[in-house]
Amino acid sequence: MRSGGCVDFDQVTELMRHPAWVLLRADNAALVLSFCGTVFVDENARGVPETVLESRLDDRLYLLNEEKPGSFPRSADVYLAEWTKNGWLRKYYPSGEDEAHFDATAALEKGVAWVRELPARSFIGTESRLNTIVALLRQMAFGTETDPQTRIDELRRERDAIDAQIARLLAGEVDMLSPLALLDRYQQVESTAVELLRDFREVEANLRELDVRLRHQVATAEGGKGEQLAAFLLDRDEIARSDQGQSFQAFFDYLLSPRRQQELRELLQQVNQLPQLDGRANQSLLKVPFAWLEAAENTQDTVRQLTEQLRRFLVDRSRAEDRRVLALVRSIQRHVTALEGRADLPGMTLDVPKADLTLPMERRLYMPVERIELDTAAVEESEDAEVNISELFSGVHVDTEALTGHVLEAVAASPSGQANLAAIVDDHPLALGLAELLAYFQVEHPGLDMIVDPDRTDLLVYPRVHVPGHTQARVPHVTFVRDEGGTAAGKTEHQ
Repeated sequence: MRSGGCVDFDQVTELMRHPAWVLLRADNAALVLSFCGTVFVDENARGVPETVLESRLDDRLYLLNEEKPGSFPRSADVYLAEWTKNGWLRKYYPSGEDEAHFDATAALEKGVAWVRELPARSFIGTESRLNTIVALLRQMAFGTETDPQTRIDELRRERDAIDAQIARLLAGEVDMLSPLALLDRYQQVESTAVELLRDFREVEANLRELDVRLRHQVATAEGGKGEQLAAFLLDRDEIARSDQGQSFQAFFDYLLSPRRQQELRELLQQVNQLPQLDGRANQSLLKVPFAWLEAAENTQDTVRQLTEQLRRFLVDRSRAEDRRVLALVRSIQRHVTALEGRADLPGMTLDVPKADLTLPMERRLYMPVERIELDTAAVEESEDAEVNISELFSGVHVDTEALTGHVLEAVAASPSGQANLAAIVDDHPLALGLAELLAYFQVEHPGLDMIVDPDRTDLLVYPRVHVPGHTQARVPHVTFVRDEGGTAAGKTEHQ
């Protein structure tokens, strides 16, 4: 069903079985929406340990039963098991941990969002949304225009409008947004930011549905392992090239830009301090960029985990097929052994041409080594002769402390608290060649974190050691950032 389209009776009947619809009709819907909405939506918690969630739910049940005795007679673990079974929570075990964790599903977030939209709002802004619609329509029309003159006319019109604004400002005429217009735009920013966080869980749910479908295809496939692997890689490529995949990747690339992160945080800080908002600014909106980053990283981790799980699933199925083939071969061998010596075996003899083949292993593999006679006569050296043994100790020594100092200096000088390896090498050229380059990947310091992006690479050019000329090396994109748990000052930005 497309957004904004008509729905018929069958579609509504099907939607009534959706977990979000079932949640709104549940007897304890108020408890689920209030408790889970606080933990997973307001606090934006992801992957809450089972003991922590049970403890918080126990406290909530105790308060509710104090107000209305017997209203919620069951224990917290029973409620969590029921909510997981109904598809409102997702229970899983993170890699390397024995304790179960819980996370909200897209159905739960949809239910919470729908309920929170029900109360009447004291102020409903429409101007900013109309401006957004017009701006988007103008971008689409301008972005698909093929006539160069039409584009030139549009750019000139925008230039004339900007020149007119500059002229009014020079004349002392300053157009200010009214408090109502400012509040209208602020509410739209706030609602859009929350909707983005909700969309991430829906993206994760879509990826898990794809994983289930791929597992079903692998389990029921009749072809060989190569065909299954090709189908899996094709599906992964389809995900990356889909509209949703390209949009998510563009959004994630935007978040990874330190300059854009800094600009976004400065704009949010500036807007939240505007006196026109009159105390209506939401301070939690300042944490939204970090929440976006965390949600995007969780989505990327989900993709990696699903890929690894599916790879192990394919390997296990391949091993099962190998064991089955081996069992069939042994069965045939036992059958042939049982028939040996019988004269009544059916068969026939055919005279067929054959070629004389020489197998590679039939060729000679050993060649005698030429014997070299060594002169064992001692060479007498004078007692005063000096022997140069410096060549025995001429190995390359890389000072890792100096390299760590280069990295800390670059990170401290950066306003964003980040520095990439290519920029550091430009400021401090490699004097010891490849050994010094590899030593940067081993830099460890309590105040530093190293982030390696295998999808991006940098081309580094450095002089050869003791040999004229230069050498090129293509390495993954490495970024050093401040660690909030270390000694370096500043705030960490996890990417």
